[in-house]
Amino acid sequence: MKILLVLSLILVHVVILPSCRIIPEQERKPNIILDVDMSVDDMMSILYFLSCPDIVIKAITVENGVSTVDSGAEIVLRLLNLTGHPEIRVAKGTGQPLAGGNAFPAQWRPSVSRPFGLELPPHELKLSEPDAATTITQLINAHKNDITIMALGPMTNIAQVLLNDPGLAKNINQIYISDGAVDVEGGIYQEWPQINNCVSGWNLWVDARAAGIVFSCGAPVVLVPLDLTALHGKDPLVLTENFVQKYKRQATGTIGQNMAVLMENWLRYYVYNQQTEITIKGVPIWDVVACMIFHHPEIGTRWEDRHVRIEEGAPETAGQIVTVEKGTPNVRICFKGDQTLMDSLLLMTTGK
Repeated sequence: MKILLVLSLILVHVVILPSCRIIPEQERKPNIILDVDMSVDDMMSILYFLSCPDIVIKAITVENGVSTVDSGAEIVLRLLNLTGHPEIRVAKGTGQPLAGGNAFPAQWRPSVSRPFGLELPPHELKLSEPDAATTITQLINAHKNDITIMALGPMTNIAQVLLNDPGLAKNINQIYISDGAVDVEGGIYQEWPQINNCVSGWNLWVDARAAGIVFSCGAPVVLVPLDLTALHGKDPLVLTENFVQKYKRQATGTIGQNMAVLMENWLRYYVYNQQTEITIKGVPIWDVVACMIFHHPEIGTRWEDRHVRIEEGAPETAGQIVTVEKGTPNVRICFKGDQTLMDSLLLMTTGK
């Protein structure tokens, strides 16, 4: 009886909460800017939002992160060309953090033509003329209180906008941040032991100064941290082998088929802990989880409001999230989520 009840609840979730509902023309669609560094989860996140008719991608801005700004921008353009979306603006950042010289390992950089095994043919699309910071500024001014920034990489571009004009923070609907360790260890040392940092996530570590500016800017900030998205989290939302095989069998559309390629290759590519042999029943898809929670907040089942600050300076602690007791909350954090619901909603992109 209990099993039947659980199955019925899952079915109700799927029926009531379709992944990409068709909405009336007069109903406002959320406008988003994707600020990315073009790792595999950024690519999946772009594909996910492209499958959603109830979301409007106003621009994709590129950070220096897993990919460089040049190669990352080229991957974005090729991905948009492949999926038939030449209308979306793509702009590059400076490629330099606001402070320090922290960077992702160069060995992780994907190729432009076959990033994570996905074939991306040449194209004739062009980058937007303004740089990333100018593009973000223009869109905030054009869509006051009606644009959400998805911060999926280091936050240099966003911080530069706020440094240029701090008053723009009040015109941002939300900033969704994917990264950061709140009540768990960081992910850097586990994935790359050459860097002695056990307290931070990669995005916050690469430009801790930028992260501090964004967290304290006054705009509504929502954090989807490693506590929920990393394999060492208490109850993480991950991508499993069984799910990928199910997704692959159902994938018929352009987006679904390309998503399936990325998922399957990511299962083979990702190494969680280079120091010890450890059996993992899945791989992280950090940014995808953040994007899906933005689209469907009901995936998140435990939330907390906190006041936090970001450590800067020494590489060993840069990017650490520190909770300030009794401070006025400046961030809403998702700590737990519904894996079954997220999987069900993600499966609905297979035919797109």
